[in-house]
Amino acid sequence: MGLFKPTVMIEQIMQVNAQEFVDQGIKVILSDLDNTLVPWNQKYRRDQRLIKWNQELKAQGVKLVIVSNNNRARVLKAVQGLDVEVVDRALKPLPFAIKKYLSEQHLAKKDVIMVGDQLMTDILAGNLAGLATILVRPLVATDAKKTRINRFFERPLMWLNSRLYRQLKWRQHLNE
Repeated sequence: MGLFKPTVMIEQIMQVNAQEFVDQGIKVILSDLDNTLVPWNQKYRRDQRLIKWNQELKAQGVKLVIVSNNNRARVLKAVQGLDVEVVDRALKPLPFAIKKYLSEQHLAKKDVIMVGDQLMTDILAGNLAGLATILVRPLVATDAKKTRINRFFERPLMWLNSRLYRQLKWRQHLNE
């Protein structure tokens, strides 16, 4: 069960300011894209809030890296205008792409956190890679067909998490 347990649950990741990550010793945020940073179902446009948040992270020495199961062209289109690295075709929940990135960048696991909106892909991948994880609420209530299957199986896992880990509550910030 612990593989599906996020370290923290945050309403929306962009509510967390850069200093909170610095205070936790986080130097790199590995983040899912769809429904975590951008709505999965909208045409891509420059999201000024995301751009500003990324600039604030950079100013504090925190690097945002997109880790997505999508192909590179789709991810690059979605993050156009956002100066970030991309790990595409990550095959989450398998941790191999994440572990490879950590190794190539010579990153210590304690300095990295994985963020995503799905227990069965993002959180499981982060946990299997040995990282702290943040589960966020999806940006939009609907899901792509392939994601609906995961959501069906996530419901009982979320219920079980709420019973086994009573301290695990939705928060606005890391430091709550």
